[in-house]
Amino acid sequence: MTCPSRHSPERGRASARSACTGGATDRSWAVPARARPLLLLALLGACPSAAGTATEDGAGSTGSATAGATGEPTATASTDDPTAAGGCPAPLAVCGDVCVDLAHDPAHCGGCDRPCDRGLACLEGQCSVACGPGSVACDGACVDLDVDPAHCGECGRACEPGVACVAGACAPACAPARTLCGEQCVDVGNDEAHCGGCDVPCPSGQPCVYGECVGVGLHHLLISGQSLSTGSGSVVVSTEQPFTNVSFNTGVRAGGVDLTGFIPLVETWNGGEGETIASGAANLVSELEQARGSAHKILASAHGVGGQPYGALKKGTAPYANGLAQVTAGAALAAMSGEAYAVRAVAIIHGESDHLGGNLAYADDLLAWQSDYEADVQAITGQPYPVPLFLCQMSSWTMYGSSVSRIPGEQLAAARARPDRIFVVGPKYMLPYVDGVHLTGEGSRWLGEYYAKVYRAVLIDGLPWRPLAPRAITRAGDLVTLEFDVPAPPLVLDETLVTNPGNYGFEFTDSSGAPPAITAVALTGPTTVQLTLAAEPVGGNQRVRYAATGTPGVWAGPTTGARGNLRDSDATVSRHGYSLHNWAVHFDEPVH
Repeated sequence: MTCPSRHSPERGRASARSACTGGATDRSWAVPARARPLLLLALLGACPSAAGTATEDGAGSTGSATAGATGEPTATASTDDPTAAGGCPAPLAVCGDVCVDLAHDPAHCGGCDRPCDRGLACLEGQCSVACGPGSVACDGACVDLDVDPAHCGECGRACEPGVACVAGACAPACAPARTLCGEQCVDVGNDEAHCGGCDVPCPSGQPCVYGECVGVGLHHLLISGQSLSTGSGSVVVSTEQPFTNVSFNTGVRAGGVDLTGFIPLVETWNGGEGETIASGAANLVSELEQARGSAHKILASAHGVGGQPYGALKKGTAPYANGLAQVTAGAALAAMSGEAYAVRAVAIIHGESDHLGGNLAYADDLLAWQSDYEADVQAITGQPYPVPLFLCQMSSWTMYGSSVSRIPGEQLAAARARPDRIFVVGPKYMLPYVDGVHLTGEGSRWLGEYYAKVYRAVLIDGLPWRPLAPRAITRAGDLVTLEFDVPAPPLVLDETLVTNPGNYGFEFTDSSGAPPAITAVALTGPTTVQLTLAAEPVGGNQRVRYAATGTPGVWAGPTTGARGNLRDSDATVSRHGYSLHNWAVHFDEPVH
């Protein structure tokens, strides 16, 4: 048996791994402490040439190493060290007749015979939770310092209420529709600095809409529907173009052929059709954008046909084909003039014929209409932008001999089914009518300005839009509470523009045949209406209706027809002195 010399490169590891170069591993730490002197004498006897070295290194020096419990070299204690006196190399200690690691032994944690409870580990001489990778123990529990708001970055460092811990730093807790970019919660659908994702800025002057930077110079607004969409009976009132908005050379009612150029957008009379919503919509958008230092040029063109139901206007029909021809021509003419072009929306004014036809699937038809327009427009233009549908509720069913209509509810249902693609601009009961069905020239332009507000909110500001409509209806005893989505709080009961049809247009019904009457209507908050009933209802199928019932045969409008007095406080300034408050939609909704 040959032992290493004092000058061997392995000298520092010899006492930990092997007494001799034969490679026998030193397991002396694992035997009872009182057996160690005998083992040491035996080794010294076997290696006489190294006796001095063994004596000096093993007993008189603190510089050599010996293997610890983990097999890693640790410094051997001097003979006056209590551990060494007990026969165990540091950092081990003697408990009974066994060498143990007081820093990590769960049976002797921090001292002999101090066991940890079941499930706990001994960590640095303390009984504690044993945490897996990525976690540390704080207050007896394993936590992730990267995400735990009570221990953010270090144990005990708590974030403020409502603030999240992100990557070990306290950051705002973002709402579901928002994304944390840096230290800010943003909507990547409309944030110009984070468009579609964090740190994806839009070029200067381009808005972020639907998560896309909109680099468009010519914005095409398609218009379809029945006679209200073509200006039937509406005297022309918009005869000048104050901005850069255009129509095709064939006029607003453009048709599908000979679309060879653009002309300034003005309204024209063709013997039966005049003012459409086009000028009111385009010019208000341009004025509002000009006021904040931006330009917005709109190409407006209509392809609707009076008196036609959805089935005669949908994909595969001649009017629909005319609309696509207008898209093709618009894209080509814009390219010739070097303008970036896109179809931004389709404005629909429709529903009367489907009311007369008893269409029970009108909401599904509207969903298909929007989907078809978007797919076909994108195929023609190659644009990435969606093509939403903007529509107003039908308000004139009393002129068709009906007291109620299903169509306004179907229009609202379609918007609720696709809140990112179909938008209800509002009802029409507050507008002036020329014959109870068609609007006056002022009424058409006024309606166009309502479309302008929603167009701007959705397609320029990238904001969600919900009309003034109930989001929750509940009852407690004889009190019914309606919570509304309100574009511009607070709510107002207005009898100046619209006359009160009774209870401001609200009705309560149930299946009893004799539902309790409404005795009071009150605004109880900026977005809340409360109805007081004469008694607690006992019937089932309890519902609240608003602007839902009219007298058959009477004109639609603010003083006749199905109407109500609830509006918001929108202060948008009209170009022509109209009030542009948002009026509550027609609805018939269940009480929960």
